[in-house]
Amino acid sequence: MTIKSKILPLLLTLVSSLALTSVCAAAAPSSMEYQGVKLTLNGEGTRVRFFMKVYNTSLYLVSSNSNAEEILSTDEAMAIRLDVTSTMVTTDAMKDALNSGLVKSTGNNIGPITEEINQLIAAFNSDVTDSDFFEFIYIPDSGTNVLKNSEYIDTITGLEFKKAFFGIWLSNDPIQKNLKQAMLGG
Repeated sequence: MTIKSKILPLLLTLVSSLALTSVCAAAAPSSMEYQGVKLTLNGEGTRVRFFMKVYNTSLYLVSSNSNAEEILSTDEAMAIRLDVTSTMVTTDAMKDALNSGLVKSTGNNIGPITEEINQLIAAFNSDVTDSDFFEFIYIPDSGTNVLKNSEYIDTITGLEFKKAFFGIWLSNDPIQKNLKQAMLGG
């Protein structure tokens, strides 16, 4: 076996892996409006698990910001849009992923937001398909509004919940580092 025949498969694997982590299947809307608040796309990326594209995630802010700590701590309108791209994402998988993401985001300190987490998990009571999209829109003095395919499901109150929820993707220990960077516009 020649060196060329050993290197080519390795290079193809590497290029395929990079493509999976940096390319979104469909472009996210450049802006969204909710309850009279206009939000602009800050960044978007693709969640990859086991070399499979699972969903595209987009971060919307009032004004562009690449500082994750500022975004998490501010009491300002913002949104995350999650476009499901894989049949691997089921209702149960979504519930499990959100729950484990919140545990990770809070450093395993979910006690103060247990009720809010239970409310979020309860909001996922219908089937999830690979054509669904979810919007999690935080509005100060209201909370995090949960929508599926633009249909309102529930509002989860509290700035601490918002910090933990957005922290799934933007905390110091995010679910995927290159996804965090993409959502921050980088």
